[in-house]
Amino acid sequence: MRRSWSATPIPEAGIAVLITAVMLVATLQSDDRPTRPFDAVLVGAVIAIGAWTVLVRLAPRVALVGAAVSLYAAYALDVPAFSPALALGIPMFAVARAGYLWWGAAAVAVVAATGTPFRLFGQGAEPVGQVAVDLVFDVALLGVLLLLGETVRSRSALREEAALRLRLAEQEQQRRVTDERLRIARDLHDVLAHTVTVVGVQAGVAAETFDHEPGRARDAVEHIRTAGREAMADLRSTIALLRAETSEATESSPAPGLAQLDDLIDVVRAAGVAATLTVHGAPVPLRPAVEVAAYRVVQESLTNVLRHAGATTVTVDVRHAADGVRVEVRDDGTEAEPATGAGSGLRGMAERVAALGGDLTTGAAGNGEAGFVVRARLPGSAR
Repeated sequence: MRRSWSATPIPEAGIAVLITAVMLVATLQSDDRPTRPFDAVLVGAVIAIGAWTVLVRLAPRVALVGAAVSLYAAYALDVPAFSPALALGIPMFAVARAGYLWWGAAAVAVVAATGTPFRLFGQGAEPVGQVAVDLVFDVALLGVLLLLGETVRSRSALREEAALRLRLAEQEQQRRVTDERLRIARDLHDVLAHTVTVVGVQAGVAAETFDHEPGRARDAVEHIRTAGREAMADLRSTIALLRAETSEATESSPAPGLAQLDDLIDVVRAAGVAATLTVHGAPVPLRPAVEVAAYRVVQESLTNVLRHAGATTVTVDVRHAADGVRVEVRDDGTEAEPATGAGSGLRGMAERVAALGGDLTTGAAGNGEAGFVVRARLPGSAR
């Protein structure tokens, strides 16, 4: 599984050094006069501003407040003025990315409210027009960074929600299957218990009356035959239900299959991933287990795309043939969930497909193309 932006502190340290260097250059190029010379105090003040960037992941609000206070402390030390967006841009993005949008909005308001009077009425007052242009530029830039962080956060939350919905749908389906199995088990128990009891009692009657009451013995044997026929009828009905061969069972609790792939595609699209479904060939009758397995392969692959691949597009290709069905899920990300643990992830898909006599392959797209591909072949008849 790939590591996210928040998985290592190295980027923040590098960004802090870069931002500090840019601010130092900005002080040299600043038109703000009179100012203090380029000395150790100036360098220390700028470093103090940039150092807060290291905390943007662990404590984004602290980083934002610290950078803002350090910026105004630098101004108080006559450090040449530069755009607040340089000092507050990264912390502004971080607080929005962490879900503290109003903190960022408040910081933008503070910059606009305090910076303008200082530049208009402080030492070395600037022209109103210049102050207005700079203010619009700074506020707009900070606002863009704020909205960018919120967009990234919303997109990530949407993908997590879509992945959770896929998981919950699978759990709900599993719960229904378990409930149905328990109900069928109870039916089988009742049928078999009743039949065995009847057979036992009538067999005892037949054994006791076989010599001196043959008519009664024949009646007992006939009761045994009748109970056997009734039990066989009940068992056939139950087995038909297990095989999903009765329309009543299908209508009351339909098993997922290739006909429900559009619903999965809609969930992925709602998460912001461009998803397409293509079907080749006329659908052929498939065993219910094959239909369910094909659906699960697509479902697990799409879940991996949302949770791990960082993909922006995904295509699902279904090909019907006389010997079965082939399914391919291709995304433009870099990784899928590692095959860890039986019954989950790629390994679980492979085991499910192999149990039906099919095969599953996964890996990079190849041929110089970015992305990850899951291919499954499922036979149309039992082997």
